[in-house]
Amino acid sequence: MPHHRLAHLNHQDVRIDELTIHSYEMGLYLVEADFDGRKGFIVNDEDHPQRFHSVEQVKQSLKDCTVREAWLVHQSAYDEMCGGPEKTDNTLKLPVCFKH
Repeated sequence: MPHHRLAHLNHQDVRIDELTIHSYEMGLYLVEADFDGRKGFIVNDEDHPQRFHSVEQVKQSLKDCTVREAWLVHQSAYDEMCGGPEKTDNTLKLPVCFKH
């Protein structure tokens, strides 16, 4: 599975085509970057997904590169109820501004 490291992405000459910030419960964010034709999660030195604790922390971590398009994506599990209607896609996708 392709992946990226912050140390390789956070440079002035890097242009990320699309950045997806996946929001999970308890203030946990994982980031997926589409760079150089490869889409993959940002990982740490142990090749585990890099955890972020806020959207602002993601922005600060990538402050030197150019992000053309960024999204915050969240899926809620709260529509799952016994006897309720079939599950529908409840994905919330919001644009994130990366202007410096």
